[in-house]
Amino acid sequence: MKTEVLETNLSSPAELDKAIIRARRTAFVARFIVLREGKRTKAHRVIEMMEWDDLTTVEELANRFRSAFEENGDNMFPVDRDLRRAVAHSYRSIKFFVSEYSIRATKDFVDALVDYERSNQLLFSDDDSPKPGGWRLPKEIQRLKDELSMGIVRKTRGRPAKKPLASAHGVESAT
Repeated sequence: MKTEVLETNLSSPAELDKAIIRARRTAFVARFIVLREGKRTKAHRVIEMMEWDDLTTVEELANRFRSAFEENGDNMFPVDRDLRRAVAHSYRSIKFFVSEYSIRATKDFVDALVDYERSNQLLFSDDDSPKPGGWRLPKEIQRLKDELSMGIVRKTRGRPAKKPLASAHGVESAT
């Protein structure tokens, strides 16, 4: 995977390793967004609020995503299929896009959704861009995250507010 072309674009082997981690994670999250686009589940709301470290691996993030679905009681067969496909995509695409994906690496799901929307605008015109389905709009998620950080908890549809699932809390380290 470490070709001469890639090494000339990055200053050292250590930097290349870090770039590969970031790039694989970016490819994974982008593919996962697409695979789960038409599906709706409460686990999506938990994942939308997630943050991660700069060097969190694909496998660590996939496990956190999977935990959100398990805690929600979702049917794991389609979830596991989508996670496997997204992880596989991160291996396949990395050979060609390390520099690009590394530059686009994010540390939370909101930024990943913004990157996804920006990519759609480049690929399609504004009129032909795919419409959001299973994910909320990044501005809405960021507003909710800001409210949570300020201690504002809103009721949803007349029900008492629930605490977020454990898998949504905090930033997990990739050390």
